[in-house]
Amino acid sequence: MPGADEENSWLIVGQVGKPHGVHGDVLVGIITDFPERLADGVRFGVGDASAQLEFHHVHRVRFHKGNWLLSVKGMRDREAIEAWRGRFLFLPEQALEDLPEGYYYEHHLVGLECRSPEGDVLGEVTGFDPGEGQSRLVVRTGNRERLVPYVPEIVSEVNIADGFVIIDAPKGLLDDDAIEAR
Repeated sequence: MPGADEENSWLIVGQVGKPHGVHGDVLVGIITDFPERLADGVRFGVGDASAQLEFHHVHRVRFHKGNWLLSVKGMRDREAIEAWRGRFLFLPEQALEDLPEGYYYEHHLVGLECRSPEGDVLGEVTGFDPGEGQSRLVVRTGNRERLVPYVPEIVSEVNIADGFVIIDAPKGLLDDDAIEAR
């Protein structure tokens, strides 16, 4: 890999599906909140889940049935693009300050200490679950992991610099004092 690529953090933004047409276009499942970042002329990586292995440039990209339909500069062979099936597309990580307010990368959240609004330590973020309808933090409290809805009413503050999140947890979310339904 060229030196400049080693300096960047590359993140998975899509997964390559089946070829489309006879000229080397390919369908790519979108795995990002910012699909507009993959645009004509953009440099991207292709590889397995652990790292990008090769780099290319987008010739043309458009949306097709909820996926990207990608044409790659210099690749007009359906068989060559078929070899990419199942691999991942990578784009360079955006700077934290370039993300919209309230957006963070999962790896920035994992390891943060969870605190109550009063400052009591509640646990630690061990993961992020995008969920079907709602994203959730995975929080370890003692020897249990609990899912905390990632909504501003519950996760009221994220402080990456100081290493904590404020969780205003309703009764039963992070403890065993759930209110019984009748």
